[in-house]
Amino acid sequence: MIAVLLMTSAITSCKYELSPLKAQQEITLLEKSSATQSDYQAEKQNDIEQLKLQNKQLQQRQRFTTGGVAMVLGIIAMLVFLTTSNRWRHTLEVKNRQLERERNVVVAQNKQLSIERDRAEAASKAKTAFLQSMTHEIRTPLNAISGFTQVLTMPGIKLPKAEMQDYSNRIQENTRLLTTILDDLLLISNMEGSKQQLPAEECLPQAIISTAAETVASQVKDGVSLNMHCNMPAEETIMSHPRQIGIILTKLLENAAKFTTEGTICLTLTQEDGELHFSVADTGPGIPADKHEFVFERFAKIDSFTQGAGLGLSIARMVAEQLQGTLSIDPAYNKGTKLDLIIPFNPQA
Repeated sequence: MIAVLLMTSAITSCKYELSPLKAQQEITLLEKSSATQSDYQAEKQNDIEQLKLQNKQLQQRQRFTTGGVAMVLGIIAMLVFLTTSNRWRHTLEVKNRQLERERNVVVAQNKQLSIERDRAEAASKAKTAFLQSMTHEIRTPLNAISGFTQVLTMPGIKLPKAEMQDYSNRIQENTRLLTTILDDLLLISNMEGSKQQLPAEECLPQAIISTAAETVASQVKDGVSLNMHCNMPAEETIMSHPRQIGIILTKLLENAAKFTTEGTICLTLTQEDGELHFSVADTGPGIPADKHEFVFERFAKIDSFTQGAGLGLSIARMVAEQLQGTLSIDPAYNKGTKLDLIIPFNPQA
């Protein structure tokens, strides 16, 4: 429309004179031009709309593509993060396990060091107790032996026969005590130095208890009877360790003889299910219930003024364990002290 007006103005200003036919043609051309212009404008508008639609679609596609790319990048980033996180977590778990193992090793080493320290302290205490006990226990019989020997050999002194016999008996008794202490120390040393079990040998069970009773008979005080009971035939033989069993029974009987001043000491042997059951029961003062395990420790003495090194019951249990047996105090016995010894044996001799 603007173009038509411009053309009309131009024609008027130039003062052209057109014929009617020519004017009609011009009008027709102008109408066609106007129609063409309108079609052009419409097409242009249509093109603009299509361009806008295409632009909108491109924008949508761009947004979709951008969103997809962002989503893919986000997924990739998440996968990378998860992979890295899992890798670090695995690394941390490995480090934690290593630290835990190292900590366990350190804890075990600390425990072992604590055990070794306790052992060293116990060994130091045992050494001190040993020196103190041995100094006293060895000096006492030596002083007695030396003193009574000097009296008996002193010139110019005549002693009654009974008194001389008493001094002689005291010298013999203290000599026996000194010998027992030295034998116990040698026995402990040999047992700790060698853990090898001696082979079993043929023996008579009744002969074992008879020998032990005869060994201790001289130590039993006047007014105390020493009895034996055995439910096995005298001629029955077994395969066992008579020497070690004899050591145990001798220690148990010596302990009973030391503390029993009246009543009886009874040594009993029974056979049950392939085991020898020995028991030594006395009518002495007994052992308190809270000391039933204490008395089996080395140098353990309920009464520190009692003569002896406190090794008898400790040695007896050591030998019993070496024979795969047990030695314990019967808590139900209330007439004194009763010790039970159980030793396995082979009946085929």
